[in-house]
Amino acid sequence: MNKAILAVCSLLAALALLFGWCLSDALNAPPSVSQVSPHGGHLIESVPVQGLLAPGGGLSYLRIVDRADRSKVFRSPLFATRSVDMRASEDSQSLGVTWIAFDKRTQGFTLSIPQWRPDWRNIFFSNTPYEVVPNG
Repeated sequence: MNKAILAVCSLLAALALLFGWCLSDALNAPPSVSQVSPHGGHLIESVPVQGLLAPGGGLSYLRIVDRADRSKVFRSPLFATRSVDMRASEDSQSLGVTWIAFDKRTQGFTLSIPQWRPDWRNIFFSNTPYEVVPNG
């Protein structure tokens, strides 16, 4: 009985380490598209998620990096890679790309992606509050 418990605990620990390693790789992955915001204060990156966290691919998240303080990194929830056009826009309150806006004051995302669906993996990827606005 003790050997069985030890085996199960070892397996769970190995799975947790594998998940953590895959998540770290995904959060630090290079972007597929990277551009400086129109006013120059932020870097807007689309980062594809691959591997065990997104078998088959097709998912990405938006990463906003404050160029004045590179420790300030904001990640959106996951979205279908093909659903977002990476043309950047910016005004005094927000910046973003087609279907996704980032409010600089509240440091949160607003998604208006058609047919966007929540995903359980967002609790690991998105480090900011977000709201979904129906696109109609």
